[in-house]
Amino acid sequence: MRKPAGAFSASGLLPGRTMWTNPQYLHSWRDLRRRELLFWFFVLSYVPGMLLIIAVVDVIGRDLPQHIGAYFSAAWLAGFGVASVYHQNFRCPRCHRFFFRRVRLSETGACKCMNCGLARGALGP
Repeated sequence: MRKPAGAFSASGLLPGRTMWTNPQYLHSWRDLRRRELLFWFFVLSYVPGMLLIIAVVDVIGRDLPQHIGAYFSAAWLAGFGVASVYHQNFRCPRCHRFFFRRVRLSETGACKCMNCGLARGALGP
């Protein structure tokens, strides 16, 4: 059996099963994973990051502005907002509409596309 042009064999990933998929699908799901990692970085790094900033400010002393913690906190909040919007703007590899949104409905933990129903992580249409 010949491999179709532009197809990728996932048989190395799933032993005993032969699957063919478009490399664009794999790229899209990797992009979604990067977006999720960026989002979770901002969520989980806030408290340790702020504790580190407090420790550094205590060591350096009083040469820093009085409200430096508020500045870093605001920057982290802005980064969280940008990462959240970036994650929600992921487009479905099949229908090319927003994966997590349909009109005004939004579900950031969706297991399938809100528009066409493509399962998350699907290897093909």
